Amino acid sequence: MNIINLMMRLIMLLFWAGVIYAVVGPDFQEVGTMPMILGVVVLVMHLLQMLMLKQASQFLDLTAKDYLAVLVFGSFAMNHHRARLKEISEENKQKNAQNRQKKQQSKD
Repeated sequence: MNIINLMMRLIMLLFWAGVIYAVVGPDFQEVGTMPMILGVVVLVMHLLQMLMLKQASQFLDLTAKDYLAVLVFGSFAMNHHRARLKEISEENKQKNAQNRQKKQQSKD
């Protein structure tokens, strides 16, 4: 994992800590509703990313930890999964090309 990804994960942790503090902290009325609105927007985006990951679960060996990481960190936790899906896609393209060549050779 590169340093930028680690930094962004730290920022996401700070963001979630701020949202939780805004909800349960003692100065709830001074903070206002903005942190909660932003928290809900980010949570919905991360839930959508979890659904996308669920669609790809037939190709990947996913655990509950993977889903939790996407829920908390969003796209910063999906880099590994994207890379694995790209590898699988490339492998499938190569297999399909080989199958087409075999079919073409059998016709000749």
